[in-house]
Amino acid sequence: LSSSPGVGCHGADVAEARSVRFSPDRSASGSSGESSPGRGQSPVGSPVLAGLSMVLGPDFSPRRLSMRDSRQEGSPLTGGGYHPAPPPGAMEAVGVALEGAQLLTSGLSTEVVETILQSRAPSTRKLYALKWKLFTLWCGDHQQDPVNCPVGTVLEFLQACFSTGLSHSTLKVYVAVISAYHAPLGVLSVVKNPLVTHFLCSVLRLRPPVRPHVPTWDLAVVLKALCRPPFEPIEEISDRFLTIKTALLLALTSLKWVGDLQALLVALSHLDFDPGMAKAFLYPRVVYVPKVPTATPQPVVLQAFCPAPFREPDQQKHNFMCPVCALDAYVHRAALWRKSDQLLVCYVPLNKGHPASKQTLSRWIVDAISTAYKSSDLPSPMGVKAHSTRAMAASKALLTGVPIQDICNAAGWSMPLTFVRFYNLDVRATPGSSAGIWKSGGRFRTQLEFLKGNFPGYVCNPGSQRERDAASQAVFPALWSFMFC
Repeated sequence: LSSSPGVGCHGADVAEARSVRFSPDRSASGSSGESSPGRGQSPVGSPVLAGLSMVLGPDFSPRRLSMRDSRQEGSPLTGGGYHPAPPPGAMEAVGVALEGAQLLTSGLSTEVVETILQSRAPSTRKLYALKWKLFTLWCGDHQQDPVNCPVGTVLEFLQACFSTGLSHSTLKVYVAVISAYHAPLGVLSVVKNPLVTHFLCSVLRLRPPVRPHVPTWDLAVVLKALCRPPFEPIEEISDRFLTIKTALLLALTSLKWVGDLQALLVALSHLDFDPGMAKAFLYPRVVYVPKVPTATPQPVVLQAFCPAPFREPDQQKHNFMCPVCALDAYVHRAALWRKSDQLLVCYVPLNKGHPASKQTLSRWIVDAISTAYKSSDLPSPMGVKAHSTRAMAASKALLTGVPIQDICNAAGWSMPLTFVRFYNLDVRATPGSSAGIWKSGGRFRTQLEFLKGNFPGYVCNPGSQRERDAASQAVFPALWSFMFC
């Protein structure tokens, strides 16, 4: 896995998986997965992984990662020492090697194994590599083999994570990672072991997830700040402020995931402005797979806000937060130094013009919100996440009268239940602003009755392609109207 230098701005090849070639000699078998507690024979020493070590290098052995001297490195959970981190690509290759070796020993061909290993997204593989590294370091401090340790060792690690305050969802990720690389516990994988299942159920009861119902930041404060320095005048502001302003407006008006924004291109066939700058149409790359693969990637349709000619003095000021104007200014500015056809590219000198990673886009959105608060002489809100723009924009749009069906179609939610359970915020900061009511009959139905706006009961249906394409056009005008109408 390679990336361009710099913090958070990876090259275009960041999405490419590390090419790992497995030895076609399947006559060599690894360990059976049965071992004595804690110190069983690891498949790391098997002929299959011996061939892998020639590809990945001798220093990439997970056995060596896990059995380091605990006097030199402390536990990753207790903070008992410093752990010199190997390159991210090395850690990912270790996990791929372990999983690939297990598949090879099961009798699968090399071609089949290499195809199966591409089932996870690049970001998921990087996350798995990080979690597996922490588990192997913990096992090394406790003199355990991470590949063949008993279920009790896995539970002790999960308990240590739980004691540090990690949530149920995070522990589920750890279990999935360990299960992917750990040898089977008898006939069951780690994730299907009854003790592990009961442990996760207990964690869910002891520490249920808490979803905030009140937004952590004020959309009105942010939008008003976008109309004045340092975000205006747009022709004179720095590349940084123009970039983060454009990224924030795109996130708010499209209701898209950061990954969707990263997939947008600046090529002529993927970016189109209507005559008079009334609308802008942005299309993702053809090979892009959305976060929800069952959903067809939809174009992002931006509608101009208070376009010229201005009939009232305030309209020109309101036009400062127009996403179409910001996008047009950004495209022309970035054309001077872009080195990629990705729409959003890095502005820092070290990687200027290179594609921005999803982590970088998220940081830009948070930076825009924090800068807006600072320019308003207000303390920066705590705990702001880029993903909060989806909940904030959707909740504001609902409050101003946008039909729930249009919101779900624009955001990619298959049913209103997703919005109600995970995204709906009390943007008026008063209890009882909305209520969700379940109804069931011969077939599953979900009906929402909202107390404000006399919204009719809504039964979700996917609608036509034309309705889904036009859904985002209904969200943006109402989203802004709560401030100025």
